[in-house]
Amino acid sequence: MSVTEIGRGVRLAVLPRWLPLAAVFVAALIVRAIVPANTDVSWGLTMAEKWLDGARLYIDIIEVNPPATVYLYVLPAWLARLTGLRAEILVDALVFLAAGLSLSFSARALRLARLFDTVPGDALLALTAAAIMVLPAHVFGEREHVALIAFLPLLAVMARRAEGASPDWLSIVVAGIGGGFVAIIKPYLAAALVTTALAAAVYARNWRIVFAAENFIAAGLLAAYVGFVLLVYPEFNANMVPLLMLVYVPVKENLFSFYTHVAIPLWVTVLLLTARLIKRQALALPFGLLMAASVGFSISYFVQRKGWPYHSYPMIALALVMLALAVIRLWRQGAETSSGPRRSEWIPAGCAAVGMAVVAFIWFNLAEDRQALAAAIRTIKPHPKIVQFSVDLSVGHPLTRQVGGVWVGRAGQLWMTLGAEFRRDSEKLDAETAARLEAITAYDRQLLAEDIARERPDVILVQRSRGFDWMAWANADPAMAAQIKAYRADRTVDDMVILRRADDG
Repeated sequence: MSVTEIGRGVRLAVLPRWLPLAAVFVAALIVRAIVPANTDVSWGLTMAEKWLDGARLYIDIIEVNPPATVYLYVLPAWLARLTGLRAEILVDALVFLAAGLSLSFSARALRLARLFDTVPGDALLALTAAAIMVLPAHVFGEREHVALIAFLPLLAVMARRAEGASPDWLSIVVAGIGGGFVAIIKPYLAAALVTTALAAAVYARNWRIVFAAENFIAAGLLAAYVGFVLLVYPEFNANMVPLLMLVYVPVKENLFSFYTHVAIPLWVTVLLLTARLIKRQALALPFGLLMAASVGFSISYFVQRKGWPYHSYPMIALALVMLALAVIRLWRQGAETSSGPRRSEWIPAGCAAVGMAVVAFIWFNLAEDRQALAAAIRTIKPHPKIVQFSVDLSVGHPLTRQVGGVWVGRAGQLWMTLGAEFRRDSEKLDAETAARLEAITAYDRQLLAEDIARERPDVILVQRSRGFDWMAWANADPAMAAQIKAYRADRTVDDMVILRRADDG
């Protein structure tokens, strides 16, 4: 046999190992081409562009989150200006790049792991790639999505420590930076770092793992970020935090609805099915570590209790990876031993896993369709200036960017009014709290009236909400009423009334 023939044989033997990963990447590209832009990502890009233009956070930009939410989208916004490409495309490209780097570092940290004796490494890589590149659907690029990508190297390092091994310093540093990034993106998510470290310590029977170097790096980065926010953005701590505690944090989904709609039943079902398939092995590596990480991310979902799909993404994604690995393990046991599971056992399990992944994809793909509204706005004026009378962020975002418009409001939505109305409707308020909520509603209206007076938007989007009259809300303030006299109703599309400036024709 010639050297050429040997080389061809080696290539053919290696190629199939990469086919699943290549298929995942192709599927991810197709999904990105089909799924519409994300609401929060769109608003994040809009804030980043305003910040690049010199707008001041928490003064000229009113945002509920700490500054990391804006900084996360500054690079794609800047690159868009530099290259002329759409910022949304650059977000996708950068997230794909981050996913590739995360998987590479994770695989490097795990390449000598004993857990691959029972779990094929190629399958783990492909499944994890699918979980972070295909499964996110409409939540692609959200903070929780980026956080899970950043978390994977830390998870891999903890898997090595759980086996009693010592990772190399490059893996430790990358894991620590990734862990710190997770906590900086959203402090609630730091719970996953804690539960994963605790689980690794239990497996290794070494409590010192809780204080491993990567955890100190992560904690140090979070502490530095907190100091940075306090020093550079005193307005956030002085003004925004009290406001958030009064009208944002208390806004939570009804308990019955929160526990019965898709996220929690799906997550619990995935965990139970995994346990049913592999029984006590579900507590062994790598399953137990994945479960600990998933439970850690679930803490953020339960504490926030907003019921939004993207909040549940990390906990469900990790649970689905665990279930898929359980099915593969079951299949391998049946293929390798005559006494292993039969097809009648692992094939239904595989079908159930695929079905749950599809349900999760649909859950993560929930989005408002504003195409008809966007089409109507395009007929009014090119590149219109836009604001809205609505508490729904999805009304103006990504619609404003889709029509090539300019968002001229300091806030992305009337979230202060939303919080005040929620508390009035759901609580029995004392006189002092009621007065504070009324003042906040007035302040929210004042900010918007000032934005309209200063920027003279071409279009005001007014939502026709059940039980709340936004035009009455606007006319209740003389300053706002004076501003909207310059507008007339152009048309109604679905639940939205389009107001346009009377002097625009």
